[in-house]
Amino acid sequence: MFFGINSKFHFSTEGKDFNVVKDNNQEYRLGEVETVKVLSKENRVLVLTRSSLGADYLYGFDLDGKLIFKVAPPQHYSFWYLSDKQIACNEADSFAKKSPLSGWWFSIDLDTGDLTMGSPAY
Repeated sequence: MFFGINSKFHFSTEGKDFNVVKDNNQEYRLGEVETVKVLSKENRVLVLTRSSLGADYLYGFDLDGKLIFKVAPPQHYSFWYLSDKQIACNEADSFAKKSPLSGWWFSIDLDTGDLTMGSPAY
């Protein structure tokens, strides 16, 4: 199944070959896309990608396909679940702050991609 947000965004649920974002000057091939969140009011599209090699990224684009940020998980954490303007992260090693539940919610700065730890996530 294929879907797109507009003519700039093309995603496939059946693989990584068609997960592409195009702005006027560049094309971004994102690999395996797990989650896409469209925040129309904020002019942002958030994309969580997965890699079998453990190189997961959170991308932030504007609705015209311009890359605003690309961030890796915070140190000592791995990405778990994307929900609107927050992303849940699991503890990746013993240096991570221990959660009383399953992980932590991090708020996403939609202009820079900076992640700020918030409340426990389950």
